[in-house]
Amino acid sequence: MKRPWMLGLLALLALAACTSQAPRIKTSGSLRILSVQPDVEAGCPVRAGDWMALKGNAFGTPEDWGDNGPNALLFPPEPGLAPQRVELTKSSDPATLLFVVPAGAQSGTLRLHVEGIGDAEIPIEVQSGVGSSLAIPGCELPPPPEPAE
Repeated sequence: MKRPWMLGLLALLALAACTSQAPRIKTSGSLRILSVQPDVEAGCPVRAGDWMALKGNAFGTPEDWGDNGPNALLFPPEPGLAPQRVELTKSSDPATLLFVVPAGAQSGTLRLHVEGIGDAEIPIEVQSGVGSSLAIPGCELPPPPEPAE
């Protein structure tokens, strides 16, 4: 005896598995992350020493990111490595932050806090050793910022 309902159930399960969302970027307040380079949502891995870029609506001012600023960029493992130095290379349209993946970073959630604007949680995959982030389309690393004059 054939069970057509069983085929329907299997089809629904397969569809649910194919459409389940990968971890997404979460933001709060008025902070909006428009893109991450390399594209973490496409599964792009990074390694210690790789440059990363965040593009969003607002990231404060360079003074906000000084040594005494309340802002933080924390890489996993929890509760987070020491806050990382970031460079605001573009302040609008969209604002862009550049930073380097620190030694000791692990896969997990990168946390960004911008005082007075909001917070972001960004899933990252950190690989050890050598390899190429360019092997996956959309995983190009951003160039380092131009030296200050």
